[in-house]
Amino acid sequence: MKRTIPMLVATGLLGATLTAVSPASAATSSAVDCTKSGYTRVVNSYVPTNIERPAIDGRSYNIGGPLAYTYEICLDIPDNERFTIEVRSWTNQQQSSFVDDRPGDKVFRYSIPPNSFWQIYGTLTGPGSTYIYYTWHEKQTQA
Repeated sequence: MKRTIPMLVATGLLGATLTAVSPASAATSSAVDCTKSGYTRVVNSYVPTNIERPAIDGRSYNIGGPLAYTYEICLDIPDNERFTIEVRSWTNQQQSSFVDDRPGDKVFRYSIPPNSFWQIYGTLTGPGSTYIYYTWHEKQTQA
């Protein structure tokens, strides 16, 4: 399920730094290959189509400790489908969110400040009344 995707734009949001990045050089498009980037966590799952579902990363809740972390995600979905991802973060009673709704496979990053709580939601657009499988590749680095 490799797909060519265009360059992404960096997005900064209130309370947390949530950033989307391109998998290759900012000047060119590149095929997404989630197997070659050293991802340390892989979740194979499925979602019902056209319904927002929480915990698409395989975790109901994410709670950060005293250090800031950056997460890089490579999302492998069926070709010609669109998986809208929303990361909702709460830090010091401030809520922020990051949305990526590009079609096909994608790579994005988001950073979470210390002592944050966040959830990841997703809506996979596709034929009605079906389940579509996806693979979530993740790696974490200290920010």
